[in-house]
Amino acid sequence: MKQQKGFTLIELMIVVAIIGLIASFALPAYNEHTMKARFAEVNSISNSYKTAVALCYSESNDLTVCDAGSHGIPGPAAATDNLAAGMTVVDGVISMTGTQAAGGWTSVMTPALNGSTLVWTQTGTCLQSGACK
Repeated sequence: MKQQKGFTLIELMIVVAIIGLIASFALPAYNEHTMKARFAEVNSISNSYKTAVALCYSESNDLTVCDAGSHGIPGPAAATDNLAAGMTVVDGVISMTGTQAAGGWTSVMTPALNGSTLVWTQTGTCLQSGACK
């Protein structure tokens, strides 16, 4: 008698089904993680604007003059394919929107005076998704 070696068709089908099941859970989590990583770059872009707004306030003692393109604050960041779809700085408030590849979330950084220091509060749709800092 000759003994056969190898896997049966049913065993191979079970392995393929298990791999498919694992992939069905892993791919959406990976896509969300990728979007959050891209939006983290949007948050880091806003950090340079926070510094510029703080310098503008320290020189002028007036947040209403702290707009994009004036008083040392850079102009609006250019839209990129993977990161920022748009941004504004008006009266020191920094608003940034990510592209669809970066989740499409918005981040609004609002400065407030606490004595003589600026305290930043972050709001926007990125809070619900957990993509904000």
